[in-house]
Amino acid sequence: MAITIPYKNYILAFLFLSVASQTFSQTKAYFIDGYHGGIWGHYPEWNTRFMADQLQKNPNWKINLEIEPETWAVAKEKDEKAYNDFRALFADQSIANRRIEYVSPAYGQSYLYNISGESIIRQFSYGIETVKQHFPSAVFTTYSSEEPCFTSALPQILKSFGYKYASLKNPNTCWGGYVRAFGGELVNWVGPDGTKLVTVPRYAVEDLKPKSTWETIANANSPAYINAAFKYGIEHPVGMTLQDAGWKQGPYLGDGSKAYQPTEYKTWTDYIDNSSIKVPKEDWKFSQEDVLTSLVWGSQILQRIAQQVRVSENKLVSSEKLAAMATVYKNAVWPKASFDQGWTRLLLSQHHDCWIVPYNGRPGDTWADKVVGWTGITNKNTDSIALQSTAKLSAGIVSQDKKYIRVFNTLGAKRSELVKLDIPADWGQNIKITDSKNREVM
Repeated sequence: MAITIPYKNYILAFLFLSVASQTFSQTKAYFIDGYHGGIWGHYPEWNTRFMADQLQKNPNWKINLEIEPETWAVAKEKDEKAYNDFRALFADQSIANRRIEYVSPAYGQSYLYNISGESIIRQFSYGIETVKQHFPSAVFTTYSSEEPCFTSALPQILKSFGYKYASLKNPNTCWGGYVRAFGGELVNWVGPDGTKLVTVPRYAVEDLKPKSTWETIANANSPAYINAAFKYGIEHPVGMTLQDAGWKQGPYLGDGSKAYQPTEYKTWTDYIDNSSIKVPKEDWKFSQEDVLTSLVWGSQILQRIAQQVRVSENKLVSSEKLAAMATVYKNAVWPKASFDQGWTRLLLSQHHDCWIVPYNGRPGDTWADKVVGWTGITNKNTDSIALQSTAKLSAGIVSQDKKYIRVFNTLGAKRSELVKLDIPADWGQNIKITDSKNREVM
């Protein structure tokens, strides 16, 4: 059935649609640009100079960094002038003048959901310490990652390091997974302990990009994405891509001709503090089930890497407790250098590339080979520390002419459990069991 619209009503309808369209096109959108990578993943020698020059050339450009902390010592060695120029641009971390924000200082850029809680904490503690050696003014306010480096425990851990905000977007690198689409402009990310963290989610309307296995529609601020966000009720939509270090295009949106306009580059904290609604409208009890991963978990190589990493994690924690006992009870010197090396090599073995591209690299130097080498250093250090610590703790307890087995509890809590072990046949039947005070109990 045909419907005839009176001429005046047609004009009014046309004007209304024009005004609505014009209002959308004049409403500002925002974009998070920056770089992801490092010397272990990808960071050409020229990259520091390139970033410094591009920031000077593009005064309205701001970048967010997820660069492996070990990178900066190498960058300084390779091109100290570029390193110093970049440090000068980084120095002012006030919100009004900050053009560079370090959004992920994680030492080994781990996926986080596949490692222990203690390892997650050390990823940040060692990473922040190393970054601050090169950028003393660095502040860590908003956590973000180009890879799906997310886990449900992060709100509590991030807040303990002083973080106020997070982003759960990774629109341009969904190879290893992505977060479930949920909510609007801001949500309260609720951790399992109830801790809340103001977070920019992967919006409910942020679909996976058609004909792509690694992108969402938020990776380049297309007009379709921004208008879908406006239509959903998101007042200040934001897109994101942290480019791979080594990409040579400078500002990711180029001349902006293919992106929604107007779009403004932001650091994450500047966006949330000054351009967002600031107060989330809903809570999200985010769980591990909301991290939609696509790693080939059934493969033998990933099983082997997981086993190697877990063995080293357990050795580090138990040897730290043995060393602590030896320090407290026997005045042993704390083996800081050995622990630092052990932890940092373990943190690198948790690098996301170890898991997603384990066979990449030259023969004998693939990511899987690196895991063997890195965890090997950790295991050697921890075995040595455990041996020295138990020797210190056992000194004077039993006379040296007697054979003995001593059991240590390294869980940090009282335990009353059965311990089973094989006794050498030549020890005979005259065996005693004593407590920590050398008192016979059996």
